[in-house]
Amino acid sequence: MKQIIPVAFIAGAVPALLTGQTVIVDCPEEHCQVAPYFAGDGGFVGESAGIDGEDEVSFIVICGNATVTSSVQPDSNGIVRQALNNSNGLNCREGTSGTLEIDNLKPGGWYWINDDQNSAVSALIPKDAVGNEKITVTDPGGVTIDSPRDGAAAYVTHAPTGRVGIIPRVVPTRPIPGCSGRVDSDTAVDCHLGSPEGWRLTASPSSVVRPQAGQQTRTVTVTLHGENFVTTADSVFGRGAIDHHLSVLGILFNTTTGVAPPQGQAGLLEWEVEVAPDDDRCLPANNDPDRGNAQTITFTLAELEGVIPDAPNDTVETTFSVNCPASSAASQGAELVPENPFPVDE
Repeated sequence: MKQIIPVAFIAGAVPALLTGQTVIVDCPEEHCQVAPYFAGDGGFVGESAGIDGEDEVSFIVICGNATVTSSVQPDSNGIVRQALNNSNGLNCREGTSGTLEIDNLKPGGWYWINDDQNSAVSALIPKDAVGNEKITVTDPGGVTIDSPRDGAAAYVTHAPTGRVGIIPRVVPTRPIPGCSGRVDSDTAVDCHLGSPEGWRLTASPSSVVRPQAGQQTRTVTVTLHGENFVTTADSVFGRGAIDHHLSVLGILFNTTTGVAPPQGQAGLLEWEVEVAPDDDRCLPANNDPDRGNAQTITFTLAELEGVIPDAPNDTVETTFSVNCPASSAASQGAELVPENPFPVDE
């Protein structure tokens, strides 16, 4: 009995071209999944990647000089199930092979090909992996191996039992790690170097309430983070700068040179900015019209030396806001001499 993997046919998926028509189509390599070997009919399943907010999954079936394009909508869970057969015209004629390319599908999708007695199943692979080095599939004898010259997989058939299988020929490549450490160290060899845009600053906390008069200043820690960088010296030099409106008072930034964060803490350098009281603005009794409005402080990376890639000067920045205490808290202690609870007659 012929064993076919059951799949729900999506009635709305119709071929965009009739058999025999040709058209130039493209499945973007950066997010295209392909079947390493495709022939006859079968189908595929996967999960929509939702690229650019688009849930629809489009695909291309090319058999010889015939190209058919179509699309399928995912279910409520984002899963697509698509049959490729003679009934919907999304297959290759018997005895012919072709290609299947699928756009907007997450890694992890798979497909199958129906044979006379069984179905062969295989994973979809990224389109950009098809050009990797190819291996030769071992032939033990007693089987038929269809291995296209530049194909990414071979189709194996065992006639006596009807067993079939798809064996990938593409050699996996090990991901190149991100660069880190000294430029002359082992960790900086054969690594992926980032770009200037990989540098960023964070402020913690991103919003701070000013202390009241007599209280200690409050600290905002600004940390410099980088992606895939190497250092060129034993220590890295970084200088920060702050900018704010002239009305913003009590921002103390005396040490502009960054220091290394404590052991085990993320980041390359960090700075501390202190926030002091501003009673003229924050005491409710002074009736400052802007008392309830947050004040913004911008921290900019002004200079960075001893790293590759360089940071773009004056464009790496972060902000934090400074607020006055709530009215009830700010009023406490505002009156130096409270009313006499025991008034006496004169």
